[in-house]
Amino acid sequence: MPKNIFNYKFKKILNDLKRRPEDAALDLGLTKKKINQILEGKRKLEFDIIEKAVKIWPVNYNEFFDVEDDTKNGFKIFKYKDSNSTERKMYRGGNAYYLYKDTVMSKVSTFRPEWIQQLKVVDNSNPNNNGVKFNNGHFLHQFTYFIGPVNFYYILNNKKRVAKMNTGDSMYISPYIPHSFTTRKNRNNTLGTILALTYADKLNTESLNELSAIGYNLSKKFKMNLKNELSAFKSALIYHLKNSSFSKENFSEVSGINLAKILKQKKLPKQNILSKIAKALKINSRDLMPPVQYDYVKIQKYKENRSWFYPSKNKKKFLFVELTNLPHLPMSKAFELNILNDRKNNIEFSVPSHQYLYNIGSSKITVKFNKKEINFNPGDSIYIKPNLNFNFKGKGKILILRIGGSVSSDALFHLSWLSKKNLKRLLSDNKQWFN
Repeated sequence: MPKNIFNYKFKKILNDLKRRPEDAALDLGLTKKKINQILEGKRKLEFDIIEKAVKIWPVNYNEFFDVEDDTKNGFKIFKYKDSNSTERKMYRGGNAYYLYKDTVMSKVSTFRPEWIQQLKVVDNSNPNNNGVKFNNGHFLHQFTYFIGPVNFYYILNNKKRVAKMNTGDSMYISPYIPHSFTTRKNRNNTLGTILALTYADKLNTESLNELSAIGYNLSKKFKMNLKNELSAFKSALIYHLKNSSFSKENFSEVSGINLAKILKQKKLPKQNILSKIAKALKINSRDLMPPVQYDYVKIQKYKENRSWFYPSKNKKKFLFVELTNLPHLPMSKAFELNILNDRKNNIEFSVPSHQYLYNIGSSKITVKFNKKEINFNPGDSIYIKPNLNFNFKGKGKILILRIGGSVSSDALFHLSWLSKKNLKRLLSDNKQWFN
């Protein structure tokens, strides 16, 4: 990839707009020589040129910039002492309510994880306790891991609710659900702590920018009826009929399916009919069956978690404990990983997701990335890029959260259709579209 990323992005934009250097020079009021110097990386792409390009071309500022890679060798570690340096108190109702500390964050991923201690202590678990201060909810999805006696409060269907959580329990909360946390009074006067890992999923910054440009009145028409499988199917079918410019009559003529009857029936069509409909619309059958299960709040007690030995029950190197995972977020996975064998361990992991790791145990662990070993101490946190090889040495306990990022679902399929040569070109295209 060129040293000056602006030049690489600029060349891509010219290719997309079918602009030769001389065309770009004319549009931007520059000489062809200057344009070529920019494209060759011999000259910086000044911001005033970007500003002019945005004004006269159908492009946005963000198209000129790439995500900055702040990792080294594919990972980033945030030490406990660094976390302590970010400490700040949050006040609610004029009283100290939370103690916040940052953990590892990377510009490569959408993780926004925080260590939060509950300074507010309550002597009951009444959700209507006047001392409990709710927030307004937030856009990001949130996975939470609990340490100690913590009350988790939330408002769902206009009703205040509370869940009594303890070490090892976990939960998921969807965007914009008002919530709060307090320490539950206990004999040891221990303050409860949570690891609150917020992250974006498919509705991310790019999606939000597009929806904002479309506007509320048009954006709301995207909403589908996902109340149940039948309503979801009918909503998806109508969406694809509109997108293909089929009336009900047209489609019935083309497909040989009585569409009016399909839309009136009170049960899902059989698989062979779904396949026939999908074939006529030239889509995949799965596109007619949007997921309907959606948990606004999911509470998972530790004793309810599934667990398994890895790689097998006969070779007990690791114990995976599955925390709160949800069908409607298939690329989001949360685990408690117990490292059982402190002898030399050659088992490597390579995970196709962005990963967040936090040492929740009491002992030092060694993490090896290719040939580089790092000390992973209690309270340290690590971000790991997708597909990076790594392994663990030592005994200990780690919290793991995985998210798919933008390269998942349909984007993953499109990537897979590219040849190795074209994938390389996609990431650092330095060719013009013509010879």
